[in-house]
Amino acid sequence: MWEDFYIGNKVLWNTDSIEKEAVDEISTRLGLPSLLSKVLVKRGLYDTEQIMAFLKPAAKNLNDPFLLPDMDKAVSRIINAREKNEKVIIYGDYDVDGVTAVSILFGFLNSIGVDVSYYIPDRVDEGYGISETAADYLSNGGYDLMITVDCGITAKDRIDCIVNELAGKNRKMDFIITDHHLPVPGMIPEAAAVVNPNLENSRYPFKHLCGAGIAFKIVQALCKELNMADKYFNYVDLAALGTVADIVSVTEENRIIVWAGIEKIKRCPNPGILALMKVSGINEVDSRKLAFILAPRLNAAGRMGDASRAVKLLTENDALLIEKIAKDLNTENITRQRTQEEIYKKAVESIESDSKYSAEKVLVVHGEDWHHGVIGIVASMLAERYYKPCFVLSVSGDIAKGSARSIEGFNIYSAMEYCADLFIKYGGHKQAGGITMRTGDINEFRRRVNIYAESTSFSLVPAIDIDAEAEPHEINIEAANAIMALAPFGEGNEPPVFSVKGMTVINKKHVGGNGEHLVLGLHSKGCNFNAVCFGMGDLEPCIRLNKDIDLVFTIGIDRFMGKADVRLFVKAIRTTENNLKRNKILLKAAEKVGCLDYSRDWIYNVINNQLVNRDDIRLSREELISLYRFLCNSGSGTLTDGQLFCLAEELSQGNIKMNYFKLLAGMHVLDQLGIIGFSCPANGKYGVRVLKSTQKASLEDSALYSYLQSLQQAVNE
Repeated sequence: MWEDFYIGNKVLWNTDSIEKEAVDEISTRLGLPSLLSKVLVKRGLYDTEQIMAFLKPAAKNLNDPFLLPDMDKAVSRIINAREKNEKVIIYGDYDVDGVTAVSILFGFLNSIGVDVSYYIPDRVDEGYGISETAADYLSNGGYDLMITVDCGITAKDRIDCIVNELAGKNRKMDFIITDHHLPVPGMIPEAAAVVNPNLENSRYPFKHLCGAGIAFKIVQALCKELNMADKYFNYVDLAALGTVADIVSVTEENRIIVWAGIEKIKRCPNPGILALMKVSGINEVDSRKLAFILAPRLNAAGRMGDASRAVKLLTENDALLIEKIAKDLNTENITRQRTQEEIYKKAVESIESDSKYSAEKVLVVHGEDWHHGVIGIVASMLAERYYKPCFVLSVSGDIAKGSARSIEGFNIYSAMEYCADLFIKYGGHKQAGGITMRTGDINEFRRRVNIYAESTSFSLVPAIDIDAEAEPHEINIEAANAIMALAPFGEGNEPPVFSVKGMTVINKKHVGGNGEHLVLGLHSKGCNFNAVCFGMGDLEPCIRLNKDIDLVFTIGIDRFMGKADVRLFVKAIRTTENNLKRNKILLKAAEKVGCLDYSRDWIYNVINNQLVNRDDIRLSREELISLYRFLCNSGSGTLTDGQLFCLAEELSQGNIKMNYFKLLAGMHVLDQLGIIGFSCPANGKYGVRVLKSTQKASLEDSALYSYLQSLQQAVNE
């Protein structure tokens, strides 16, 4: 983190140029703050009607549900089941999208008198899709109609087995498949209806509905057919929860669903959602709280036990039972967090104790009986920490089951296909997946998946995509309120990210139980700001008062006692752009000195750069004495490049003008004189050891010091 602050080499800041004329035109035409207009242009919104539809979502703009493939057939078959009093079962997945989809359909069908029940498979014992256990249950349950939600589009073989099993008993059951996952030719089941916006023959204008979104559209269609007006909006909060939890694009129709769902929660939330809010300690929701506070608690039902409890929470009328389930899920979510953290720590220890991992592009880590319900989260955490694709496997005897998470630019499903012969089964998509394999094949898999990674081109340097560069005068309460109109945020509509240059630090303080966060007071061009830097407490020594910094941030509003102020939520922070360039030059020059590559011409040319002058390489006796005294007081240890940059700033006081080049050169000079031991081992950390010596040393005995002095004389000439 320190190295990135001084050199900017750990994270890319991606900023595209924006058409200034278009920004000015939109601001003038619609009376919008320029900061909002920049975001609209960046996201391809120019037309007035298009912009207003985005800024002001409306239920009237929901698509006609009957545009979905086979929706008319699905509605007809469900109504027929009600009229004939047939037994209907809903089959759904165990994640939040699945349980909210089940809850929507079960709640509505139950309310209109359908004899309906539901089945959710066990995450560990059955896994995703229609399991063999479920097939046996369904074949013997006496059901007339089965409706899948959030699954089933590739379940042809399993459904064929159920059909054949029932035929042997001279019975039959119809199927309605509702799913949003991509269909595979030849694997789509024979059914009374297949409702999926991604079918080849689909005319539906929006392809990114989740399972809960499709269940919501079915209820909308049924209400339309049964003349029940807008009763389907009773379930829009559940659809919103499933949408943000499944990380589908929060644009177009999904944006309307999430917006309407949040509005319903504000007015009259589902009792189960309200109970979850209470145990979570929140009074209001937005899309972020849905995704990161409520969804994990619902997910805890399936991760740590029986997912059907989540459906009971969302469909029951018994207030005491709802309260009990919510408390249980909150407790289990705490257990899940602890379990997840324990496994994460073990995985990190495993990675950092094996030097081979540093050279590998893909991480494959495993442990005995790691909890299946959390290894996917752990894989995500590791992928974020190391910015590498990651597989986390739980070993139980001869079998290992794992979850995979990827990074931008690396298709993890293709990587799994490359190693398919090592798997008992596998599945997933570009960014995530799951595998089951024999324990004895783990090492071969680790070797082979990295062979595949070496054959592909992708960056192992994370990037922050910046919507626009902001001028200080643009960052005000009017702009902040306007930016909030872009909510609800989520996949495909992230909170806008801005950069601002040359902010002067006027105060700073640690916050948080362990000082892990920073709050900064900033000033620029007559404007003052408060900035919160979550998880950046370690950067405090680098951020110096009255010095300028550049930062990347999202904008927020701090409301207190009726007053609203702008607050910047910092995502990344660095020294100024000119300082970055200067530091890189000094770093390169210092590396040449460190390698004893005394190229007079090269260093002479470097100091002719406008960012570096001759005083920047002039190492004085006073600076060496200052450095030596510091080392005597601090003792032996190791230093990274980032720490060296920070130390150079710390030592720069009064007449001492230290920088990275002079600091590193000074270390080498003291090493040559036998005053300290200075080394650069393979792990990238410099080793410093103060030596006990009674002999007086002369600076002229150092070849490097003499060289730098002669170079200085040459420059002066």
